[in-house]
Amino acid sequence: MTSKILARSINEFFEVQQLSDQTILKPNRKIKMKILDEGLMQTAICRSNVGRIDEKELKLEYRGHNVRDLANNYSFSDVVYLLITGELNSEGSEEFLDMLHNNYLSALEHIEKLTPVILDTTPTDFLAIAVLSSQGKWLVDRSVKIKDERLIITASILAVIAAAIAIYVQKYAISEPVFKTFFDTERRFSANFLATCFGQPCDEIAEEMLNKFLILHAEHGLNCSTATVRAVASSGADPFNAVAAGICAFSGPLHGGASEKVGLMIDDIHDNSENISTFIDELVERKQRLMGFGHRIYKQPDPRASYMSDILIKQKAKFDVISSYVNISQELASEVSKRSYFSQRGLYPNPDLFNGLLLRRAGFKSHMNTALLCFSRAAGWLAHYYDSIDSKAPILRPQELYL
Repeated sequence: MTSKILARSINEFFEVQQLSDQTILKPNRKIKMKILDEGLMQTAICRSNVGRIDEKELKLEYRGHNVRDLANNYSFSDVVYLLITGELNSEGSEEFLDMLHNNYLSALEHIEKLTPVILDTTPTDFLAIAVLSSQGKWLVDRSVKIKDERLIITASILAVIAAAIAIYVQKYAISEPVFKTFFDTERRFSANFLATCFGQPCDEIAEEMLNKFLILHAEHGLNCSTATVRAVASSGADPFNAVAAGICAFSGPLHGGASEKVGLMIDDIHDNSENISTFIDELVERKQRLMGFGHRIYKQPDPRASYMSDILIKQKAKFDVISSYVNISQELASEVSKRSYFSQRGLYPNPDLFNGLLLRRAGFKSHMNTALLCFSRAAGWLAHYYDSIDSKAPILRPQELYL
């Protein structure tokens, strides 16, 4: 294939718009052309107001609300309700919590039947199987006043994912599954989820950290898994299929699977008493990636990572029981900050350096990190699924260059 430079005006090929500090190019459909943008780094495939990443102000917003404020002041179920409806501080969020609790108890009984599958699957594989297996049944609690079908389906899918995680954890954490003994609908969902995972009431700090974790990771724009969900939505497939596809995309080591990799790296450093400075130097020398640093979007500190780092420093006493793991993550961040190799490349701590610590404080081992991120991110996936449906966008059909 030959190529040549065309000395023609950009306006022949694109409608040019200036939006704030961004130049927007809309291709002229009448001209036969293809735009090569590998990885879609500069291609917007939709318009959306679900979430906003402000790279300059280092701020992440859900439906116009700063994620730091949400993590400080609200429950995960409140934030799910916000993402789906755009409303916060609504009576409907209490009704949604009731529905989530009721569906969760039903889902535990349903997903328990899949327990034999666990031995042959990873946690994220088990989540995808659980979601797909629930697709036609399900789990619609019409006793609650909510009539919005989207909230009903959202509560059902989140309940299934949470139940699958609890069943997977119980398989290895306790000898006999205990589902309802410590369940109390007056508590936040994260507290009941922990109680069913570990067969005992959770402490307040564990619940607080899990709640923050779930809120901080619920939405992050059009990343790989969210784009996958929107692609499936554009085909007209149902939300169960779309979320299952999102889970599969998210599980990859370059996406959500990275959190598990970071957790296992910290476990390895901890168990082998590695010298962290030497550990980093050897990775750099071998030109290997240091997990937990760098992000496709942020070339400055990620606001979610900064928030979690602040918690670990300012609320240090809450992490005394896992202090040796916290010290490793903080020493990694400190050692990296001293090396120009990382700063010159815009490699700063990302959420994966710290989010596993919030989960460890809640009681989870590193191999569950990615599955728990799927539970959190499913809220954003469903918000984007419905956003795609509302946009009436055509089925997603990118082009390729045949070489």
